[in-house]
Amino acid sequence: MNAGRLGILQLRSSAGLYGADRMALTLNQALNQPTFANDGIHSRLLSINNYRMTRQSLHDAATRQGQPAMLLPCRGRLDHRTLGALATAITVSQAQVLHAHDYKSAFYAWLASRTRPVALVATLHGQVETSRSLRFYHRLELALLRRFDALVVVADRQAESLRHAGIAVERIRQIDNAIPLPTGIPAASPAVRRELGLTDTDFVFGAVARMSPEKNLSMLLDGFASIADNGRTKLLIAGDGPERGMLEARIEQLGIGTHVRLLGERRDMQRVYPAFDCLVLPSLSEGMPLVVLEAMAHGLPVIASRVGDVPRLLSHADHGHLLPAGDAAALRDALRTVSEAPRLRDRRASDYVFASHSPEAMAARYLDVYQSLLAHHDVRQSA
Repeated sequence: MNAGRLGILQLRSSAGLYGADRMALTLNQALNQPTFANDGIHSRLLSINNYRMTRQSLHDAATRQGQPAMLLPCRGRLDHRTLGALATAITVSQAQVLHAHDYKSAFYAWLASRTRPVALVATLHGQVETSRSLRFYHRLELALLRRFDALVVVADRQAESLRHAGIAVERIRQIDNAIPLPTGIPAASPAVRRELGLTDTDFVFGAVARMSPEKNLSMLLDGFASIADNGRTKLLIAGDGPERGMLEARIEQLGIGTHVRLLGERRDMQRVYPAFDCLVLPSLSEGMPLVVLEAMAHGLPVIASRVGDVPRLLSHADHGHLLPAGDAAALRDALRTVSEAPRLRDRRASDYVFASHSPEAMAARYLDVYQSLLAHHDVRQSA
């Protein structure tokens, strides 16, 4: 092992390119920038390829960006090939830190660490338990958390939950998420608006979310239907997921197909955000959602549920609208109020994100965690 070298493996079990995936991608990229790489820091992103997918968005994005990345095979809940590939990656890369970013990754990380001496770090991106499989891995993660050397949370409530679960305070760290920053507040391109089927006079609500129950997009469709009769209001939803078919049926049932467009997964959200006039996030649960940071960076007004650290983020905005989670009437009222107001851009929100949520700042905070574990030998013993 090189004395001045710090090898890190980022491990993510991914089903798409959503918030936690993009955060892991951003962190891995930042840690490999010259600022850190010149000091011997090396990070590699390992993506567990679930569900026998022929295309793995996270791994594909990493390789397109030229990031050090590797795809791990996986078929089912416990695949010995996955464990073997992970153990080999630890050995070959001489990694000292293994950083898990989800329930399943935490499980495989702990198993691999039984035979490989690495410090274990886990980031809790949110508490999503919407399927039997995810609940299974969530329960496993909670049982394993006490065996990890450091647990990183992205929201105040997560830290409280861990303390209440009996996790030692010294193992809990809080690090805010970061996003790749746009160049200033770009104006909407007329070409992009035409591509999205928008006119110059359309008022555009945007949602960027995985189509899954906790994102509560069905309530957004219901609320939007109540204001869609004015003709100039449009709703664009970027993302994909298990509820897409249900949402398509709901759009048809509500008769709002000419006002709503499902964009699917987009790799070019930096182009799309300026076409929005307001971001809407009606989630039932969140940690620190990247989409709110992205919208704020672009100076967009935001309508969002009062969940996770969304209230803390929007305290730095002039045009943020907080709603009780699941309150359909409050959402309808907010949509109508915003759509009837002049178009606004939120300079204070943008300035805050640029100052406080850069990838470099986030990477430096994670690096402090990694180095403190190794410097103080604060690593749990395999049992």
